Amino acid sequence: MRKLLLVVLMVLVAVGFVVPSTAFAQSSEPEITLTWWINPWRIRPPGFPADQSPTGEEFPAYISEQFMELHPNVTVEYEVVPNAGFDEKVTTAIFAGSPPDVLRWWNPTWVYDGVLEPIDDYLTDEDRADFIDYTLEAGYVDGNHYMWPWNNSNNGMGSTLMLNVEAFEEAGIPLPDPIAGWTIDEFLEVARQFKDAGMYAITLAASDTHNMLAWLHRFGARTMNEEATEFTLNSPEGVRGLQLMIEMINVEEIAPRGAEGLGVYDAIDNLHQERAAMGYGGIYEIGRIDRYVKEGRLENPLEVVLAPFPHDPAVGPVAFQTSGGFVVFRQTDDYKRDMAMEFARFVTNPENIALLEDLLYITARKSANAQLTFERVQAYTDVQRQVEVYTNEIDYGVEYFGPSTFDWGIVNDFFISAMQAAFSGDLSAQQALDEFVRQANAAAFGR
Repeated sequence: MRKLLLVVLMVLVAVGFVVPSTAFAQSSEPEITLTWWINPWRIRPPGFPADQSPTGEEFPAYISEQFMELHPNVTVEYEVVPNAGFDEKVTTAIFAGSPPDVLRWWNPTWVYDGVLEPIDDYLTDEDRADFIDYTLEAGYVDGNHYMWPWNNSNNGMGSTLMLNVEAFEEAGIPLPDPIAGWTIDEFLEVARQFKDAGMYAITLAASDTHNMLAWLHRFGARTMNEEATEFTLNSPEGVRGLQLMIEMINVEEIAPRGAEGLGVYDAIDNLHQERAAMGYGGIYEIGRIDRYVKEGRLENPLEVVLAPFPHDPAVGPVAFQTSGGFVVFRQTDDYKRDMAMEFARFVTNPENIALLEDLLYITARKSANAQLTFERVQAYTDVQRQVEVYTNEIDYGVEYFGPSTFDWGIVNDFFISAMQAAFSGDLSAQQALDEFVRQANAAAFGR
């Protein structure tokens, strides 16, 4: 069949018929199928009705269709995998030797297991210049990059506070400088004024891991040592941070009791229901207010502004910095590897990565971030100013969960138990963090 096609093309050329160059290219490109998995990201693709809520299927369907139009020889099959059980499903697929070709997730152990493809040979000079440095480094292991960066933020937990503007105005308390923020002493003074007005200042919640780690880092504590071989949260700095939280509840009474039984959504609800003047989160959480109002879950559309977490002047600002992206699993066919990489680049190119704006996420590309407007939530705040506050703060980001090569899930339950024990009074701050470090070192490092 190939010989017959070649003869026909030669005859056509001989008689003056111009053969499109794509005819040769397409005839040499094999038909392949690419599979990719993504957890539910409810992103509206271009043309999606503004008055409808996406389910999570729309974005991967759009990306798949667009890529297949560019590459007619490639069939792209996607699967939206629920967050619950996501790790287990991927692990099972890896053990069975049938993972997807491309996955929106990151687990550094996969590199050590030898099941991921390095992406370095596929990164262009333009890619390297456009990706924010730390987003690219998030997938860097033993001299190679393994993750195509995509989102350069989460919902803002552990990075910035959210302040109810009306609550501050009614209490006659000025808002902090949006960039400099408060020192810890200044924050406590402000918080006491809300107590006098009959309102909590903030919520502490044992199961709210991001924000618990944020408070623990106030005085310069670090989760692990520099070599990432030992947990160090039981340092004097870490104990001081946990003791501050305990005193905010039991001594200052600026945060509600019962923190041992609370989680992140309790903290969110306390802000939304105006039981607390401050909550947590970034641009995404402003979008949550917008969404809850439209869904009828929130009656009062709070006007909020972002502010840095309070800081110790001797340490300076500290925030949580995170990013995520797409990995390509090991391929045995060179062409399929090339196309899987091309697909991962396609999802994360400047045009497609900018679709994260619909979720009020900052992206991993400088060029895309320069175009974001977040117009959908302008009614609740001067959102461009809040973007500036948020991006400024995550520049002070540290690795709350250890290096990107570490799987925090191994120790998360131990951490929550330590916070619960400290808030309930079963253990002192020092005892709780000592117990966490003991359990974490045993689970992660075998000692």
